[in-house]
Amino acid sequence: MQISLRSHLIAGTAAVVGASAIAMTPVMGAQLSLPSINVPTIADVSLAGFDSPITELLGTVIQGGNLLFNTSQAVSVASNWGPSAFFQPLPWIANPLNGGYSAIGLLPQIIDDALPIIRQLGINGSDYLDVAVAGLGGAGVALSEGVWNAAGQLLSLDIPGALATLSTAISDAGTAALLSGAYVLSGVVARAQAVLAVAVAGAGYVLGATVAQISAVVARTVQVVTDTFDALGTGNVEGAWNAAVDGIFGPSGVPGLIMNLTIGAGQQTAYIPPNEGPNGSGTQPLGTNFIPSTRMVVQSGVKQIADALATPVVIPFSVASAPAAAKKVGRSAASVRSAAAAVVAPAAEAPAAEVPAAEASAAEAPAPKPARKVSRAHRATAERG
Repeated sequence: MQISLRSHLIAGTAAVVGASAIAMTPVMGAQLSLPSINVPTIADVSLAGFDSPITELLGTVIQGGNLLFNTSQAVSVASNWGPSAFFQPLPWIANPLNGGYSAIGLLPQIIDDALPIIRQLGINGSDYLDVAVAGLGGAGVALSEGVWNAAGQLLSLDIPGALATLSTAISDAGTAALLSGAYVLSGVVARAQAVLAVAVAGAGYVLGATVAQISAVVARTVQVVTDTFDALGTGNVEGAWNAAVDGIFGPSGVPGLIMNLTIGAGQQTAYIPPNEGPNGSGTQPLGTNFIPSTRMVVQSGVKQIADALATPVVIPFSVASAPAAAKKVGRSAASVRSAAAAVVAPAAEAPAAEVPAAEASAAEAPAPKPARKVSRAHRATAERG
């Protein structure tokens, strides 16, 4: 019985396994027959023409580095300023009224300019100190020499001569001090007026440039949005994508325009006629079909202020050689007297005939060395007598 039962059990088990295998075979075959799916490759995506936002953003970064650090001095070449700033040569861009560009990059430009306002202020200050020291020193020399010579004349009992010498010394000292003070004061006033005139004249230029810059950025932003929705409206997904990506991230979009209008040389909006706008003579920085950048506005303003600070000094004296005399005054006692005579004598214009002969001879103060020699000769004669 045991053998018989074992045989039936084995036979039943084998039948069940065999039937299961037969039933499962068609099912597994159907599941393995999967439909084919076309997966696009990377080459297919790039050929589709969709711009990469990362690529556009990196292009903007590269353009920013160019406008900040490029040392090229070929500033009149339009392509050196980026893909969308200019599309014709810039022969006017080196004119100081148009920024006086000497390099594409902002940092090399600052190095080339070497802080012109600070430099000119330093030159002016040094000039003022030179004249002030010479004038005050000359006044001191005049007084010292006058007192010394007057003392010698008193020892020789020439009292009128001593008084005249002392009077002349005081006059020379006052003239030297007045001349140097007038030079410094006139320089400060004249240059301050010149700087104020530049600031007033440039206020309208700065305002116009700022309004034009803001308007250009707003118009470009509106254009990007309009182009994107127009492409979507026609079912052009690729065109909508590219318009949005290029406009938002690219150097030819809004970021590039902002860089052109800040650290660049400006933005050309249409063809610039040869004799209009900043072209040609280069005397109209805010011209036709062109928007100046903030960098251009600042650079041109700095150079004009530096030129205003270099305005020549004209002191309020009728003598044309007064400025030269002011700088030379105080080098020696002789230069003090000659500078004072050059200024005072023509201004006074007193006729020599009106001065009595006795007073005229007494007013002529002897030179320092002859005065001392006369005094020594007088004492020697008194001792021998």
